[in-house]
Amino acid sequence: MFQSLGKLVTRYWKLLIPIWITSLLLLWLAAPSFKSVLREGEFAFLPADSPSLEGERLLAEAFPQIKTASQIVIVANRTTNGEPLRDEDKSFLTEKLVPQLEELVESQGGYAESLATVEEAAEEPAETEETSETEQSTAGSSASEEENTTLGNPPASKLPQRSLISRIKTFEDRFIGPLLISEDKQAALVIVEFSTEFLDKRSFPTIEKIEQIITDLQSEQPAGLKISLSGSSTVGRDIIEAAQQSANATELWTVVLVIILLIVIYRAPFLALIPLVTVYIATKFALTFLALLAGWNVIGLFNGVEIYVTVVLYGAGVDYCMFLISRYSEELDSGNSMDEAMEKTIESVGAALAASAGTTICGLAMMAFAEFGKFHQAGIAMSVSLIFVLLASITFAPALLLFAGRWAFWPQVYSERIKTGSGWVSPTSLIARLFEAQWIQTFWDWVGELVLRRPATVWLITIGLMSPFALVSIVWYHNLSYGLLSELPPSKTSVQGAEAVREHFPAGTIGPVTLLVKNNHLDFALDDEILLKDLVDNLNETKEKFGIIDVRALTQPLGQIHEGDLPEGDSVLSRGALRNRVKKYYIGEADLNQGTDPEEELGGNVARVEILFNKDPFSRYSIEQINNFEIALNQTGPDALLPEELQSETEIHLIGPPASVRDLKTVTRRDQFLIHILVICAVLLVLIMLLKRIAISIYLIFTVFISYLATLGLTFILFWSFDPINFAGLDWKVPIFLFTILIAVGEDYNIYLIARIQEEQRRHGTVKGIIEALSRTGSIISSCGIIMAGTFSSLMAGSLTGMHQLGFALAFGVLLDTFIVRPILVPAYLVMLHTDRFGKLGLLLGSGPDEEEIEPEEEEAKLSS
Repeated sequence: MFQSLGKLVTRYWKLLIPIWITSLLLLWLAAPSFKSVLREGEFAFLPADSPSLEGERLLAEAFPQIKTASQIVIVANRTTNGEPLRDEDKSFLTEKLVPQLEELVESQGGYAESLATVEEAAEEPAETEETSETEQSTAGSSASEEENTTLGNPPASKLPQRSLISRIKTFEDRFIGPLLISEDKQAALVIVEFSTEFLDKRSFPTIEKIEQIITDLQSEQPAGLKISLSGSSTVGRDIIEAAQQSANATELWTVVLVIILLIVIYRAPFLALIPLVTVYIATKFALTFLALLAGWNVIGLFNGVEIYVTVVLYGAGVDYCMFLISRYSEELDSGNSMDEAMEKTIESVGAALAASAGTTICGLAMMAFAEFGKFHQAGIAMSVSLIFVLLASITFAPALLLFAGRWAFWPQVYSERIKTGSGWVSPTSLIARLFEAQWIQTFWDWVGELVLRRPATVWLITIGLMSPFALVSIVWYHNLSYGLLSELPPSKTSVQGAEAVREHFPAGTIGPVTLLVKNNHLDFALDDEILLKDLVDNLNETKEKFGIIDVRALTQPLGQIHEGDLPEGDSVLSRGALRNRVKKYYIGEADLNQGTDPEEELGGNVARVEILFNKDPFSRYSIEQINNFEIALNQTGPDALLPEELQSETEIHLIGPPASVRDLKTVTRRDQFLIHILVICAVLLVLIMLLKRIAISIYLIFTVFISYLATLGLTFILFWSFDPINFAGLDWKVPIFLFTILIAVGEDYNIYLIARIQEEQRRHGTVKGIIEALSRTGSIISSCGIIMAGTFSSLMAGSLTGMHQLGFALAFGVLLDTFIVRPILVPAYLVMLHTDRFGKLGLLLGSGPDEEEIEPEEEEAKLSS
């Protein structure tokens, strides 16, 4: 097959370059913009049957008049610790800031109509507590389910042409005002609610205008008053901007690092550009093709997937091109013409490159079986994209080499044959003499001799050094961070605003939990309201046990903390008026026009209870807290949280950031286990098919697995050391992406080494062939490993913390595979195996039953005959 491909490429290489470029242009014209098919969000990628999403669907059905929205939270507090807000501070907010915000609304056509009915329904006191990055608003509610299936936000034409702001809430509100003043009286909030989701880019211009209003008012701001900005809309804006900045920075630094490394390695600018141009074309082709598939709704793509595709394609693609160029140079050194050299090159390395790419593709494709949408989509995107970079490496790159002709290795121009020492330096310079000294080759020769003399000692020392880090990764494996703010740098607006909120409001304020209680046989708005009161009383009595700060419901709309902050006047009238205004917020309404079975109508049979916990809702600690609370809710008996009448035929749903984070952790842990098994099995199967040695294939999997654990452990230690007190754990995406990419990509180098070992054993004997292969592959595999590590390290160029962690882990993991696993763990094991160090266990560990040492002379005789 590859022999025919080699002849085809050398015969028609002049057509291949325009074919690739023309195909890319045609595909670009047919495909939609890549950004236009991306989906935003995090929790929206949870499986549809996740408990939090089921709860949100019930919330949307039972409370249709209360639309889920995002918000900006303006936090005002004094810079002097302990000093309460002054009257002049409050006056500035109500007489200067709020009027400017209202003018902004009027200039945009008035308040959004899509949420106008909310004003008539309730003041939504609990909603005001969602004062920062809560993702509850977009966690995949059924109200936005149709929008999600279209892979984007609804077109603007479907919304009223008015301001996206639906309401402005202040502490002057007669009923909910007390909730917007901190208990210590040192901070106040102004809530600007939006009719759009928190990751909807249409709200970004309005956010910028609000920021500009705050900036313009600084000259009139009372001395010592600090104004900060947070809220889910601000967090969404910062997340998307950081993700885009990270994507742009990653692509730029990937290209820059690859150029630098290729020039240093090859010392020939044209030769360095050939892999770069090849991979660039293949990457653009792959991303455009993915956009076309997404536009046809064949696949889904999340915002940020291009980062993973880019680094994997550049890392793998440049490696493929380097192996091709290395073999091409060898063939030219042998005296072949350029056409003959290229034909033989494709014939000899084509199968190896296809096997290498096949291993990586099979490994990455296993992510497609994940339940979590981002893992699923990343697996499909990366595996499909690798097909294009493989095709480009064995067709487009050879065409470029033949097009460059004798100038490919300039300034050492090809005449009759390419000399091994050619390069982009003067042959009499100090640098040239250093290169001629072949320090790298000498180093690998020394490593080979060391492995040959003391294979067991070298193996044990290496495993011993890696084991402590592997142990750290096992102990801290689930010490992960699920927060959005932890992803952003401290300089971001939303991070600073959220910190200001935390200083004066309870930790759970930024993401309260909503408890939905549904019983088709009850109406909580009528006589059965007493059951709701009993439930609230039980929750109040067990606050300390479950870490509850406050409970708000129809019977306690302002919670216990602000119970004394009711409006002045007749308390009975005040309570009655408040109850009437918030009833539609806390008790579901029946839609009698739907014609459904009355037993299933979502009317007064659904009650809503808002609960504030004392843990950060985005931390892993909140997961344990909400799990314990849910277990207690499902218990029966006289001491149960639910009143006895609610213990049968009652549905309990918990929604909000902690519930969504809990579902995220549950789903991703299942995915981790499944993907670990599938990736190992897929890669192992490919290795067995290629090597025909089951035990050795299993050992190769072990080497990259121990490398993965050691890398993960070192990454934990490194990022913990930066901030031991506030370290929340590695980003939850790091372990699974690190595992999949390292196992799939890391085996490539083992495959190259084992293939060369088998070749050299036929020439030099069983044991000597191992060391000879190590020596001959040292330079090229090391160069490829450095290129791959440099590519992955470009992930650290962005501002997202998770990308920093993943970039470091991938770069270090590749270098560990390149300089430790491949040259030490693999050869040392094979030397011990073939020198009978394992005794009778040798047969079980990979030595053949009839295996004998092949003498070089015997092999040469066979070859000559």
